[in-house]
Amino acid sequence: MKIIAILFLLLLTCTAYADKTAYVTDRIEVNLRAGKGIRYKILRRLRSGASVTVLEQDSRSGYSKIRLHDGTTGWILTRYLSAEPSARKKLEAATGQIERLKSENAQLKQALETLKQAKGSLTSETAELTERNTRLENELKHIRHAATHAIEIEAERNRLRERVAEQERQIQRLELENKTLNRENSQRWFLIGAAVLAGGILLGLILPRLGWRRKRGWDSLSSL
Repeated sequence: MKIIAILFLLLLTCTAYADKTAYVTDRIEVNLRAGKGIRYKILRRLRSGASVTVLEQDSRSGYSKIRLHDGTTGWILTRYLSAEPSARKKLEAATGQIERLKSENAQLKQALETLKQAKGSLTSETAELTERNTRLENELKHIRHAATHAIEIEAERNRLRERVAEQERQIQRLELENKTLNRENSQRWFLIGAAVLAGGILLGLILPRLGWRRKRGWDSLSSL
């Protein structure tokens, strides 16, 4: 019965925990001992904010059994444990977060500066492109104007070609008419020449007889 009573008291004074996480309080260093009391040797000195796993608590002795990340187990005063990270740990975390935010802020500032430079470059390029576009539009207007004149010149050239072709056709027609007239004139002059020749021959035949008759007539008159 006494043994059962002692075990019951031990159960009341010792409470088991299922790997509950706790943190060392803001004390600079806390001793991790091999047993529940200062008479047990110190296994390690834990710094403030260290994360540990609570295995059990002894409310009577005021100690709690903990396990470190490397598997070491020991006892520590319960009052040096906290359910939340210590202020020092929170400060370190906050400081780290501030540093990260500062770094991110610097990166964002650098990115913003890069974007500003890129914007300035794009603005300059846009101005150049606008100027180039205006120049190209003016050149296109000149080309269109020149093309219009070229079309007009081409049309005028075609008209001139048609006129030249018409003139050539007229010249050919006139040459043909001239040749025809020349042939007709040649034939006419040939006929005239033939007529003159025939007339000359005829006169050559008639005139001697006329002369003979006149002489005979004069001779008759003289005999009277």
